[in-house]
Amino acid sequence: MSEEVKNKIIQTAETLFLKLGFKSVTMDDISNELGMSKKTIYQFFADKSNLVKETVSRHIQMEKHACSGMLTQQDNPIDFMLALTENFGDLKKQINPGVLFDLKKYFKESWDVLNEFRVNFIFEQIIQNLRKGKELGYYHQNLNEVLIARFYIHLVDFMINPENYAGHNLDFRKVHTEMILYHLRAICTDKGIKYLEGSLIYQNIV
Repeated sequence: MSEEVKNKIIQTAETLFLKLGFKSVTMDDISNELGMSKKTIYQFFADKSNLVKETVSRHIQMEKHACSGMLTQQDNPIDFMLALTENFGDLKKQINPGVLFDLKKYFKESWDVLNEFRVNFIFEQIIQNLRKGKELGYYHQNLNEVLIARFYIHLVDFMINPENYAGHNLDFRKVHTEMILYHLRAICTDKGIKYLEGSLIYQNIV
């Protein structure tokens, strides 16, 4: 039962953090949303920073699970990259555009954990995707896998800072979609481009 209560607190906190930002949400806000006393919350979390850290850790586990599921469902490397955008849109419908920048500025320890996941886990996923795409003839053979994967990470850096596209009336999903398509069009062979433009997932996101 105690684990169930803890998970409920983390889930509620994550929803509020993604919607309103890590800095703006207080322990009182979380308490009110849950209809639970702050005393109960503090039985599980020493302070707000601890709750943020646990929330980020839970989010990372969910992202890993979702990524593993997509790898199982999408045998084609292009479909996998497109599915990332669909998944990103589904998970981030309630996200505040500045929430990750907020995390980086005010909760550096938690940001470092998230950044390590991004740099290592996502980097390796892109490396594997590039290798599979080259093997199947969808991506150019002469691509430098490490360099392209690092380019992709830098594109993610651009995306998570909303100041880069402020005033352009763009949401996270639109920016992420353009990022994925920019990436794929740069690395795909003619065969890859043909598959990309004929993909049902492509039709759904453009």
